Amino acid sequence: MEPRPQRKARSVDALKKCDNDANVVLAVARLFWADRIIDKARNWFNRAVKLDPDNGDAWAYFLKFELDQGTDETRQDVISRAVQAEPHHGLVWPAIAKAVENAGKTTEQILALTAAALDSS
Repeated sequence: MEPRPQRKARSVDALKKCDNDANVVLAVARLFWADRIIDKARNWFNRAVKLDPDNGDAWAYFLKFELDQGTDETRQDVISRAVQAEPHHGLVWPAIAKAVENAGKTTEQILALTAAALDSS
């Protein structure tokens, strides 16, 4: 990760090059979260999951963010939207979803396991 003063410039550069890339938007959301700019982070997490609802990692980071900063209502909203989207991709999500010990688990359970497996920043 870039030093703190350069993060904003790097994120602006990345957004200029690929504005509608869900992974870039997710990275920006995580930067806002790390800087404790909660409202902007929530907006960017929403934008990331809208751009790529099939990205399970984005949903898991969003849930982890809401577990840290949100209310029961916002957590339930993220969970229900993720269950409705039925994500299948990401870096961590597929490994957890396809693990033998997780066979037969629901999307909600996989979401919780993936969120627990991710680092927060």
